[in-house]
Amino acid sequence: MDISIYAGYFHDGSIINIEQSGDNIDFSMQSAEMHEEDLKENITLSKYHRIKGILHLERVKYIRNSDQPFHGILSMLYDGAGILDFEITKNNVKILLEWVNYPPHPNITVYSSFEIEAEKIWWENIPDLGGPLW
Repeated sequence: MDISIYAGYFHDGSIINIEQSGDNIDFSMQSAEMHEEDLKENITLSKYHRIKGILHLERVKYIRNSDQPFHGILSMLYDGAGILDFEITKNNVKILLEWVNYPPHPNITVYSSFEIEAEKIWWENIPDLGGPLW
């Protein structure tokens, strides 16, 4: 499925989880709330009217964090991450995140801007994916 046509709806969405295994990265994520009439394809929304699923990046070639090469393992840095900007093409993802912590963890707000190039990027729609209740 080509999720790029819905990239704008992920502004104000959230990252549920990030898992990296070798040169593959999976972003579990959800869009902001949307209306059925906004759908351009046959895609099932979650019960809270969001696109929800996993963005799979296979055979990652490079990761940049704030324009600097990133060589670590990408994972959740804090309790949650809001999506401020999301762009996706056939082999490239750009995502601006606002990381936050929830009580009892210390209050924090941190921003990350990732650019990732991968040989294959694809979307797995999972309307009932776990995570926050929205």
